[in-house]
Amino acid sequence: VRDGPASLASASSQKLGYVYLDVYARQDIFGRANSMPPNTLYLCRGHAYVSLNFAEPGYGQNKLFNPEEVEATAHELGHAVHMLCHKGGPQDFHDLPLDVLELPSTLAETIAMSPGAMAQYAGHWSSGALPPDGLVHSCQRDLSFYLRYLQSAHVSLGLHSEAFDPHSATAEDLRRASVALWQRYSPITAHPAFTPLGEDAGVYIGQGSTHIAYLLCYVRVDSILHGKSSASASARPTETVKKWLNPQFAGQVRSQLLDRDFPGERLASL
Repeated sequence: VRDGPASLASASSQKLGYVYLDVYARQDIFGRANSMPPNTLYLCRGHAYVSLNFAEPGYGQNKLFNPEEVEATAHELGHAVHMLCHKGGPQDFHDLPLDVLELPSTLAETIAMSPGAMAQYAGHWSSGALPPDGLVHSCQRDLSFYLRYLQSAHVSLGLHSEAFDPHSATAEDLRRASVALWQRYSPITAHPAFTPLGEDAGVYIGQGSTHIAYLLCYVRVDSILHGKSSASASARPTETVKKWLNPQFAGQVRSQLLDRDFPGERLASL
């Protein structure tokens, strides 16, 4: 990985480091495919390993990425570049607050999934033609996505708060409390079969209330990309993406986020 725009990258440009990429899931000692989600490991200074764990195509077939896989790829590569820019070792890196660790990756996936960016790399597998606008917009995160994210995070935070006692609560108490928390940000009544352990909400509950950091990252990414809304709101997607991909914007991200020395929190809390 070299520092600077891809069009200017050359043997003389500064080298950030190396990213080792596994696209497909590796097999364990029993011959079974790894079922872990995509992840990135900070091996040592200047070296990062990305394991996407995607399913391999069938015999004689080519691998076609769906929108979720494109998003995951951009997210993990965002982690990898962050690791290469980090001036400390793996322990120092993982000592960073979660909202700092996840911000570069969230920024990368958001840019990759924007309509203007998708027009630069997405194409029909056979003809290479650009995807129709309707298909591109169907991949975008709309108000419903963020509303459900807020609902799920609110359920997780509420069940982890002191107001709910998991030791004395019954299964019905858990469901009743979850429905009340979900309902606060829902314009419609919860389905009778609603369970706090299903869909995204169950993932957030399992991972704990720290998952709220991801919601903060989405908010911060929006302010980074659309900080001056009066000027960017009327701009075309292609013009907006050109602004995000220019060296000046990249330099600001480097200086204010990737190269910045944030205080750690894990060791300091011991």
